[in-house]
Amino acid sequence: MDTHLQHMIAKARILGLAFDTTLPIHLRSIIQSADNEGRPLSETELQTICQFSSIDSEPLFSIQEQASTLVTAVKQKMLLEDPQLVKPGGALYPESRAEACWRDCWHFLRIAVYAAAADRTVFTHPPGVVGLAELYRELAVPIDSMARALSYLRETAVALYSSIGGGKDVWRLDASMRHLEVMMNQFSNQTAMAEEPAP
Repeated sequence: MDTHLQHMIAKARILGLAFDTTLPIHLRSIIQSADNEGRPLSETELQTICQFSSIDSEPLFSIQEQASTLVTAVKQKMLLEDPQLVKPGGALYPESRAEACWRDCWHFLRIAVYAAAADRTVFTHPPGVVGLAELYRELAVPIDSMARALSYLRETAVALYSSIGGGKDVWRLDASMRHLEVMMNQFSNQTAMAEEPAP
């Protein structure tokens, strides 16, 4: 990977909870550590955060454990609707592009769980969001496909949460995922504006 791309990836860190001074510093430290490592929260970490927010940690832990399954379900739904996506000429062709899309979906769900656990439905870091938009433009990521995948992932994750968690706190995960959808739709609008011909 070239140095320029590495620099862009480093700038594209969108999670802003470490900068949220309304969260206790030890919780920000837990979240920052997990995000730096690109991993889900441990059961103990999740319980610690949920104790602060008075949210049941068990449904969120189940979401984390089944994250790969949820992303696979989204993948299958999208390819059933539009098999051309991963064929030559499709938005997610070649395979490496598709795999990057599914991997990003997994990470988006990961940070949405962090946010829901902390009872924060707006949690992105503006400079990181700008960095991600720049990275996606550089790599010609198919924003519309990513936005659709995020929407399906939210629906799938919320349905699972409702089935195992009784729905009491499900709105937090729903709102956290919607926050990411709004971000992705803004990327789409920016791309469309950039492609408009000059008057």
